[in-house]
Amino acid sequence: MSSSDLSFFFQQVFNAIRISGVYALVALGITVIFGLTGIVKFSFGELLTIGAFLTFSLWDNDRLPFLIAVPVAAVVVGLLALLLERAAFRFTLDTPINGFIVSLGLILVLQNLVIEIWGTSPRAIPPLTASKWVTHGVYMPVHDWIVIWITVGIIAALFFALRLTKYGRAVRACAEDRDAAALMGIPVDWVIAGTFALGGALAATSGGLLGSINVINLYIGSSYLLKGLAVALLGGLGNIEGAVVAAILVGVTETFAVAYFQPEWRDGYTFALMILVLLVRPTGLFRARGQLQRTLQ
Repeated sequence: MSSSDLSFFFQQVFNAIRISGVYALVALGITVIFGLTGIVKFSFGELLTIGAFLTFSLWDNDRLPFLIAVPVAAVVVGLLALLLERAAFRFTLDTPINGFIVSLGLILVLQNLVIEIWGTSPRAIPPLTASKWVTHGVYMPVHDWIVIWITVGIIAALFFALRLTKYGRAVRACAEDRDAAALMGIPVDWVIAGTFALGGALAATSGGLLGSINVINLYIGSSYLLKGLAVALLGGLGNIEGAVVAAILVGVTETFAVAYFQPEWRDGYTFALMILVLLVRPTGLFRARGQLQRTLQ
């Protein structure tokens, strides 16, 4: 293998790492909510879109630095997700199919909200710096490394919170058995509400980070929702470790397939991988947890 071939290969490795982190954030937001409620929150994509546009608005005209605008947008969208849970989703917890229908309806509501506030014109957030690290022909923008480490930090913090904090233990208890958790004094209603807020914050963070590496448009959320859902299914719905592993697998598969084969089949590679895995293992690569696990038992 020539040096140029090696450079091209490692360039794709870097690209795969960058996109895998974003896929993981989206999939984690979907899988945590599903594991707790059994609801596939399709409106998650619109929350991602709102997060991207809101990050742009907060950053535009030097209102806030980008690294401050992203967490502020995450808080705002997290509160919006909490409001939606209190106003609609909490009435569907006993019948997840109703939550599924509510989520589909909210797609149209939130899309029109975005159009009303921001219009239909695309936006773009320039990178924090134009600097690049070049190593043996591999171009690695510094901004992309910042995005990578932010996603790694968020994923690590989420794992820490769910494993070692009181709230995390409450979430895992509710995911295993809501009735038993309630009998033990856990405020199940508010644990679920907090998880919806967390999912909204993850969606907005994903949107803000994507807005700095892609053009922001009305459909940025829906496109990444499908990828996030594919990752969540591949890893096993409700399984957060599986979501991260599956995000890396999808990111690597998609990046290398596009680089070495037909780029117009980008989305096809992801969903072909998902279909092949689900045909062999219907619950995904890892053990399904939460609502899906109880359904299969």
